[in-house]
Amino acid sequence: MDKYKLSLKYNYIKFFFIIIFQIFIISTSVADQIETKNSFLTANTIKYHEDLSLISAIGDVEIINGTQVLKADKLTYDSNKDYILAEGNVSLNDEKNNIYFSERMELQGDLKKGVIKNFNSVLSDGSLLSASIIIRDEENGDRLEKVRYTRCKICEQDENQSPIWQIRALKSKRNINEGIISYENMLFDLYGLPILYVPYLSHADPSKKISSGLLSPKFKNNTTFGLSYSQPYYFSLSKHKDLTLTPTLTSNEGPIIESHYRSLRKRGSSDIKASFTRGSHTNIDGKESNKFRGHFDVKIAERLNTKWVIGINATRASDFSYMQRYRMGNQSDLHLNQRIYLTGSNKDFYTKIEGMYFQPLDAFKSNRNIPLILPNIKMLWNKTYDNGVLRNISFDSNMLYKPDASNAQKLSLKSSWSKNKISADGYIIKSKFSTRADIYRNKKTDNSRIIGKSGTHTSFRAIPKFETMLSFPVISYYKNNSFLIEPIVQGIIAPKGGNPDNIHNLDSIDLELSDHNLFSSNRFPGLDRVEEGSKINIGVKSNFDLNELGEFNSLIGRSWNSLNPQNEYISGTGLNKKLSNIVGNIIYDYQKTLFLGYHFRRDGLNFRSQRDTLNVELNTSPIIANIDYTMIRDDPVMTQTILSEQARISLTWKINDNWRSNISQSRDLRDSNWGNAINSFGFIEFFNECIIVRLEASRKHQNLIDIPDTTEYSISFNLIGF
Repeated sequence: MDKYKLSLKYNYIKFFFIIIFQIFIISTSVADQIETKNSFLTANTIKYHEDLSLISAIGDVEIINGTQVLKADKLTYDSNKDYILAEGNVSLNDEKNNIYFSERMELQGDLKKGVIKNFNSVLSDGSLLSASIIIRDEENGDRLEKVRYTRCKICEQDENQSPIWQIRALKSKRNINEGIISYENMLFDLYGLPILYVPYLSHADPSKKISSGLLSPKFKNNTTFGLSYSQPYYFSLSKHKDLTLTPTLTSNEGPIIESHYRSLRKRGSSDIKASFTRGSHTNIDGKESNKFRGHFDVKIAERLNTKWVIGINATRASDFSYMQRYRMGNQSDLHLNQRIYLTGSNKDFYTKIEGMYFQPLDAFKSNRNIPLILPNIKMLWNKTYDNGVLRNISFDSNMLYKPDASNAQKLSLKSSWSKNKISADGYIIKSKFSTRADIYRNKKTDNSRIIGKSGTHTSFRAIPKFETMLSFPVISYYKNNSFLIEPIVQGIIAPKGGNPDNIHNLDSIDLELSDHNLFSSNRFPGLDRVEEGSKINIGVKSNFDLNELGEFNSLIGRSWNSLNPQNEYISGTGLNKKLSNIVGNIIYDYQKTLFLGYHFRRDGLNFRSQRDTLNVELNTSPIIANIDYTMIRDDPVMTQTILSEQARISLTWKINDNWRSNISQSRDLRDSNWGNAINSFGFIEFFNECIIVRLEASRKHQNLIDIPDTTEYSISFNLIGF
């Protein structure tokens, strides 16, 4: 009996291992067969029909072929025909991360070709595509019938609700090589209503990041040009080159053509803009004509090797008013620059060689006063030694030519040694010694407008200068707040007589004293003028970090020239007197919600304002308000009128997650409390995942030659993913 039980038990164990072994053998043979096709199959139940060369799988079926994944309730694979039939809740995730859903799919074993009926899909960019049938062909392109395509999400509460926009077409084809999806007999629906029929249309394949095609159009109504329609077209020339052409049709004047070419090379880049038209023009004498007008803007840079770069930055227009009238480029520019350059640098050395020319955008400025600068050379060498000394050597040279024959050549060599030190008591000492030598050769003719004697003059000047700055920051803490006050004194010793009349002032005309350059040894922007004589600059900085109450910064100071005031009269700064104007700033930042920045320059005697700049920004969601105010007075004389006083107000309102708006206006405040408007602008915009619609209105309040007051209304829309 015991032997019988043992034998029976042994037979059960043997039977169990035979079953396990058979399952293992079957599973292994199926996996081997599929692996030969670069695929892996998993399912709840897998059967291999050797006589028919079929594999059938049921329940949670999944085939992985590289990056492609096929899922279904049931699957049959014919290894002889390399044919797959998937049924029940079928989904296919292809190599481009597009996902197709259907109840039935017929595919080849590599999943790249096949037929799918009545499918819906989510493309890689989130677009929705459905069709009655798709003949998949990853090599030659897909073909579809009765197509629907949209970038808009379907409403979860009501799946039957129509999207904001969609396109419907009888037939569609995807061109793999060009990355284009084309449609035949297409209808464009807006909120389910067909509003446009197009026999043929194409757009970029979402799986291809760069592709040629139409961009979003723009419609305008301008008081100067009338109704206009702009339609840009994007050409993808290669992976690193593209071109955008934008023709604009106007009702009052001729067409305007704009182009923008971009190229990125291994050792350089190009960015070229151009435009042209044949339109009306009003000259300074009031005569009107119809002529060819245009502009170009070229930026090209090429790296010769690891140290040297050559390039050109040049902007030129056909006439003085073209840029503003046609709103090209930066409309606030007073002149256009043309510049060629060669630059080189390594760890300690920098070189720049360039040539420059300019085009004035003033109807009353003649080209006879515009200089050609060729060459303009700047070299800079710096080195830091182990003892903390920083040495700088700079060399500047340029040759300037004018049509009126008032030429100038100059060479300037400057060397400086500087060192910073913090004492044991907390004092910060910054010392600097510099020497500068200049050679000038100036020619003045009777036709030139340069101040000085006529003829050719050669001048030499040598300027040694020693400066030291002492500051003592004092900081204290109270609870979580910190208070920092830093008195600063800077002494500068330099000789007088550094600005002889024979050196024409061509590049140092505009001097500004402000809180930004209070402790600068030379505030002139160029080389032709230097701040001469000894002086003392004093100021006090402060910083109060009040945590929840915000952060407060300030600076106030002035320059004392009691020994040797500047000889030249410098309007509005006081640098030609013993005590300069008082400059400073007050800056307050409250947790990124409220920002206040006030910069000022005031007369030292009566504290009368000479220059005020105020910026206030209030960011309280959903509203952002910004105010910019600037006032400039030329001289501290009580009867002197204000040269400029302007304010700009901007208000942005984020209405909700899909709507936002903005209104802004710039005003000239010199004539009255509210003054006259300069520019007015406003827009309202709707945006979501599939569309952006923007309405704009603007008015330019001016009455310049050939640039009249202009009111413009425009509408633009962008169908995302189309």
